[in-house]
Amino acid sequence: MRRDVEDWIRALHDGGPRTRPRDPNTVWGYLNRIRPILLGWSHHYHHLREVTRDDILSIANTLQGNERRHTLSVLRSLFGHCRKRGVVFRDPTTRIRVGPNNYRAILPLEDNEITEATGAATTPATRLAVALAAIHAARSKDIGELLLADVDLGDRRLTIAGRSRPLDDLTYRALTQWLSYRRTHWPNTANPHLLVNRVTAVRTCPVGRVWITRAFWGLTATLDRLHVDRQLEESLTHGPDPLHLAAVFGISPGTAIRYAAAARHLLETPAEHHDLHS
Repeated sequence: MRRDVEDWIRALHDGGPRTRPRDPNTVWGYLNRIRPILLGWSHHYHHLREVTRDDILSIANTLQGNERRHTLSVLRSLFGHCRKRGVVFRDPTTRIRVGPNNYRAILPLEDNEITEATGAATTPATRLAVALAAIHAARSKDIGELLLADVDLGDRRLTIAGRSRPLDDLTYRALTQWLSYRRTHWPNTANPHLLVNRVTAVRTCPVGRVWITRAFWGLTATLDRLHVDRQLEESLTHGPDPLHLAAVFGISPGTAIRYAAAARHLLETPAEHHDLHS
């Protein structure tokens, strides 16, 4: 069983003739999602081909919403890979309904939650990360992949995920402070990425997502939550227009529609009816 799981993980990480390599964080997220399930099966089975449809259903019936959807999707990926490789004869996840995405209500962050996040940003790198997420709605993945070539201090422009954006004063200051820190600590690094640390300074790869996000663990206003809040704020400020959101942030039509719908709901609902704990 272990060998087949390792082969699946390797295929996700490395990609194949018809599939792209997955982000390492995604791969580990997949494995961690089903690790307790695999450990449970290992006490009863020696091989994945022994797992039955009833085993999958017994797991699915204990889950709800997006947790059910994610778990079944990962199991479907595992058994689909094993079926293609011929190590299982039948896919036990076949014809088990995954179900639709059950999105939670998108609500604005409270001022104190944002204050906690800015207070947690105590280094030049984390202060820059907060500015990029909260002002430019950059995802943590996009922050890590920024290149030095994406920064144009002279024209005050910054390219994030292929989209050029004007630099506001706060982000400009955070950028110049980080670049000064970078030059002082790693003056000879050949790494082309904007953010580097002591590990990546001697390489050319981006910093890991954990390094970028660790300072905000346990907070309500994580970097990804700040990214979401910025897009919602744009929709509340300029009206719930999906086309405007897609043009400003380069997000997919489906995501833009979702944020616009959330903004419309907030604008049409009295403030006292908003459930801040949804």
